[in-house]
Amino acid sequence: MIESVVIITDQSPMGKNSALEAIRIGSGFVALGEYVNCQIVFTGDAVYLLNKNAKPEAIGMDTLDEIMEIADLSDLELYVVDQALEDAGMSADDLVEYENLKIINIDEVVDLIENADTSFRF
Repeated sequence: MIESVVIITDQSPMGKNSALEAIRIGSGFVALGEYVNCQIVFTGDAVYLLNKNAKPEAIGMDTLDEIMEIADLSDLELYVVDQALEDAGMSADDLVEYENLKIINIDEVVDLIENADTSFRF
């Protein structure tokens, strides 16, 4: 039985909903009835989704407010890879406010994956 999942998302949220869907999928794991610990790692261009100054609705994309409410209701743990954040020219001050959002390094990502029952890239 799967008790823990790590979802890694690395694709740009502009023009695609992959990063948003990762949060929806993670929330779905929680909604299965039995608790499945789900952690979502944002790396690569996916970090742009969590930019508090982004306006996805300007290009017809879903707003971040609704998806962050879903994450909050599900108590999802969200992680941003520090190097991806730096590569995007962003800092912790640029990120949305979310209690379960943490910045981690690549070694910590490896630990998350090693300690999970399964992981996948989305």
